[in-house]
Amino acid sequence: MNTKNLIAISAFAASLCFAAEEAATEAAEVAAPSAVETCSASLDAAAKDIPANAVSAKYSLAAAKAALADLDAAFKDDPESEATQALAAKCDIYAKIVAAQAETQKLRNHTASNWEKRAATARSIEAIQEQISQARSGKVNDLEAEKAKMKDQEARLQAEMQQNQEKFQAEAAAKEAALKAASEREANLQKQQADLQKQQADLQKQLEAEKKALAEERAKAEARQAEAMNKLNELQSKLIQVTKDARGIILSMSDILFDVNKASLKADLKTSLAKVAGILSVYQQFNVSIEGNTDNTGSEEHNMKLSQQRADNVMKFLVDQGIDAGRLTAKGLGMSMPIADNKTKEGRQKNRRVDLVIQDKALQQSAEPAAAEPAAEPAAPEAK
Repeated sequence: MNTKNLIAISAFAASLCFAAEEAATEAAEVAAPSAVETCSASLDAAAKDIPANAVSAKYSLAAAKAALADLDAAFKDDPESEATQALAAKCDIYAKIVAAQAETQKLRNHTASNWEKRAATARSIEAIQEQISQARSGKVNDLEAEKAKMKDQEARLQAEMQQNQEKFQAEAAAKEAALKAASEREANLQKQQADLQKQQADLQKQLEAEKKALAEERAKAEARQAEAMNKLNELQSKLIQVTKDARGIILSMSDILFDVNKASLKADLKTSLAKVAGILSVYQQFNVSIEGNTDNTGSEEHNMKLSQQRADNVMKFLVDQGIDAGRLTAKGLGMSMPIADNKTKEGRQKNRRVDLVIQDKALQQSAEPAAAEPAAEPAAPEAK
């Protein structure tokens, strides 16, 4: 096989590789595989081309599969996290290293095969030279003709040997250049892997620091909330109940503190709300959700409107006391969130209330709203 044929075959193989890479890119864009699927596919493709004697490539493949397992765990936890992206990049680098090491071993195997061919040619020449020696000693009839034949054969063999030697040298030079390029690629990939590991370590330190800061902030928030709870407990009475649940501190105010079937605030309620405003002025980290509730007597539309008006009036009073409106929300829940049985008079009175849900901003995002109990069946109407 001459140099031109080798160049043509190499160009054809390169075009096939480019076509395969382009097709793979288009397929990836259509299928949109996950980072884990992409990494697994890259490792499977690299594993198919590993020669039997490519020990370094096999070791790298084992390390790559371990990285794939880490990526799978990180992807299940959070597909979009920086840790997931870093592990995906690490897996991709491993796949490239495996491919580079496999290609390097293939080049070495090819070089060894060419050396074997050269040795076989040399042995053939030695056999011919032995035949020539025998001809010169008179062991072959028609010595002159045989001698000429031998010279012609020797000349052809010498020419073939020269051609093979030039071809071998050209192939050896090409393989040496390919080996050098492969070594440089492998060194570059290893450097990228080291950089990626450093980035991953820095990211881990950053995450740990953030977790620590969040834990400290949460502890401070819980301490503030406990301190505020002690102060709000001073408002505890038959008309105002102070409790605490997953949402925060709950101040539940009876509808007796409002005018009958109206949203206006009585003096006792204003006094208590003024104290609440004083506490909220001290604890600027607290947000308050004001929730108006009714029992199931009367129409749903009327109850929803009344509960919203009461919640709005409480919010307006707190704003008038100097509390930033951005810290407050008011919503009427009507009869949708009962805390007692609407079938009894006592239960209906408990359900007619306005709740102040007070929570520290640092705890607000992580707190889950308490599950609401289902409303009971409607009972006979009763005047509020």
